[in-house]
Amino acid sequence: MAGFKRLLAALAIVIFGCDMAIAQEANPPVETNGEEVTMEQALAMPQVPQKQNAFVKGYMKREALALHKAGYKVETMRKGEIVIATIPTDKLFAPNDTVLLKTAQSQLRPFLPYFKVPGKFKVILALHTDDSGSETYLNSLAEKRIVALYDYFDSNASNTDSLIGYPIAGNEPLKENSSRANRAENRRLEIYIVPAEGLIEEMKKSR
Repeated sequence: MAGFKRLLAALAIVIFGCDMAIAQEANPPVETNGEEVTMEQALAMPQVPQKQNAFVKGYMKREALALHKAGYKVETMRKGEIVIATIPTDKLFAPNDTVLLKTAQSQLRPFLPYFKVPGKFKVILALHTDDSGSETYLNSLAEKRIVALYDYFDSNASNTDSLIGYPIAGNEPLKENSSRANRAENRRLEIYIVPAEGLIEEMKKSR
């Protein structure tokens, strides 16, 4: 339920690119811990101190490699500090549905360890659709799918206080929605793994 409450004010923020640049706010932010947080702000904080920068990047590079070996499309941003894993939503939901497929658990389970130690990572979900439907319909679909993802992590992770979701819907396609293949590629869940204070402190103590 905590995840659902954090979702109530959620709408899209624009993000794109490999080693991705943070773009300008497109819609209202998510309310989390009583504060409104845009995706831009969520991805910018916390800042990694210069002394721990190389160590955190090295740690996150290993996480990126592990997720890549597990079969995910993986990118980085903030010069390697943040890892983004992409899952086609066709592997998570049936067409136009908002209930997770039974097979979705195998796609989401590898991300549960990021919730094991409170405060070590911040996990941000960005849910994208294609353009098949009205803007109102697509926004509703994306929001309901984010709720389903929150429910999964709330039920299976030890602590989800660091989980934030943004239903971006059809606002940021990777490709023109001009073919079935392109629309399938646009339908995706991006999972951002952000180093939080816990990891930064861990790097300080281990060096």
